[in-house]
Amino acid sequence: MKPVKRIEIIIDSLDVKMVLQDLEDIGITSYSVIRDVIGSGDRGARSGDLLNDAMKNSYILIACDDTEAEKITEALRPKLKRYGGMCLVSDAQWLTH
Repeated sequence: MKPVKRIEIIIDSLDVKMVLQDLEDIGITSYSVIRDVIGSGDRGARSGDLLNDAMKNSYILIACDDTEAEKITEALRPKLKRYGGMCLVSDAQWLTH
């Protein structure tokens, strides 16, 4: 196994393209996106049952090294402050194959 940083981002679905562009701009090209994430937070409940992306969240998962994690969090901080959302960074183990 390989030690990595696990970055989990939950952000308004309307802002996903902007976040993915920010990631691409700093050289991050490997990630997974899960759409229609439901839950409740500082912006209230998100049901995920609407016909458009308004009031929906998406989840972005990234596994990276420490240096990339620092770049990602610094790029995301102003966006999260302005638009809301959540970013969790934790240590993880990548099962290599």
